[in-house]
Amino acid sequence: MNILPLSALLWTGRAPDHPLALSGAMPIGFGRFAAEVAGATARLRGTGCRRAALLCHDSYRFAVGLFGLLQAGITAVMPPNGQPGTLNTLSDAFDLVVDDAFLDSLSGDVASLTPLCPTRPVFEFFTSGSTGAPKRIIKTLAMLEREVAVLDRLWGQEMGRGPTVATVSHQHIYGLTFKLLWPLAAGRPFAGEMHELWETLLDRLPANAVIVTSPAHLGRLSGIAPLAPARRPRGIFSAGAPLSLLAARDAVAILGVCPTEIFGSTETGAIATRRQTGEDAAWQALPGITIASDAEGRLKLRSPFLDNDDWFETADLIEPTARGFHSRGRADRIVKIEGKRVSLTEIEQALGHSPWIAAAAAVVLPGDPARLAALVVPTEAGRARLAELGRFRFGRLLRRALTETQEPAGLPRLWRFSDQLPSGHMGKPRDTDLFALFGASR
Repeated sequence: MNILPLSALLWTGRAPDHPLALSGAMPIGFGRFAAEVAGATARLRGTGCRRAALLCHDSYRFAVGLFGLLQAGITAVMPPNGQPGTLNTLSDAFDLVVDDAFLDSLSGDVASLTPLCPTRPVFEFFTSGSTGAPKRIIKTLAMLEREVAVLDRLWGQEMGRGPTVATVSHQHIYGLTFKLLWPLAAGRPFAGEMHELWETLLDRLPANAVIVTSPAHLGRLSGIAPLAPARRPRGIFSAGAPLSLLAARDAVAILGVCPTEIFGSTETGAIATRRQTGEDAAWQALPGITIASDAEGRLKLRSPFLDNDDWFETADLIEPTARGFHSRGRADRIVKIEGKRVSLTEIEQALGHSPWIAAAAAVVLPGDPARLAALVVPTEAGRARLAELGRFRFGRLLRRALTETQEPAGLPRLWRFSDQLPSGHMGKPRDTDLFALFGASR
């Protein structure tokens, strides 16, 4: 089956009974999807809003909301999470929140659906910026259509027509593209629910499935019984951070498939891929993408998934090889914890807003898995609270305060309390000094 352009998906259409999504084990047909998008479009037009935050737990409801927004000419704002502090920070970016309840029990006239303009900016993503403030990233449907077309040329035949299931959220660009937009364009059904646990996912794993997951989840496979050959998935995709060789080998032993890893970012979309069938596997650029590095080793690229032909400079450090490149981390203070993009600056600023904290420094301690740690200098009130609660409970109190803006990956696991931060060059704490305080070394 040929893929359909996302901008023409509801105009060209598929057979009404074509399975578009799964609710549990029950298929949802394309006809129901089109009718619910038409209903969502009518309701959204009645709100008069221009920009709406799309926050749905269920992937099918999310798809209905997304195409309803696009049909209504409303910009889809994609907050990185639904934490109250995050939504408050981004409150000026949207007029309305579209969630599962907003989209419940809608139906409309499919004859009202029209082709979408692929070049109009319709998506706004917000990711952690190096300054601590959310970074706005604008995308058009055409940019995502081009990426989906490349993914399908590379892996469409290999993945077949089985359903897509996931352990990652559709709120982020990787989940949106791989678990929702690509299946929609290719005519493969996708599961509405997201699985947090392997035991639940594998218990309900459909035949010939494609699994969209992350290194954080693949690193937890150890101890699970290997799947019988008849129950193995057709493919596994992983993104968010480099997968360890041990986790890749566990996936092969337990799931029967070597994961296809994706290297990319919200700004660029997918950039490169690899499968770790042995030691020292290099990343290889996707078709149409040109990669180079500057004098400091920073990755720059030209990509058909961007809106111009200029070189796009990233903060990723790479080491070119004859077959591609190796990733050497980041040059800024954006880190990946459990596959999530976390700003160390944002964590420090959030801690600094507490009346108990005078200064803070966040650091990622090396290891597998990496651990997020924080060194804090309490205020006078903070020292009194620390003495009252003790170190453990005071650290837990600070973690709870951070949940206003941070997902679990952005909550420090280890805490140290000091009268001052160590001072290095330009007055900033050095990672090596912070490592020493936590008994670690690089």
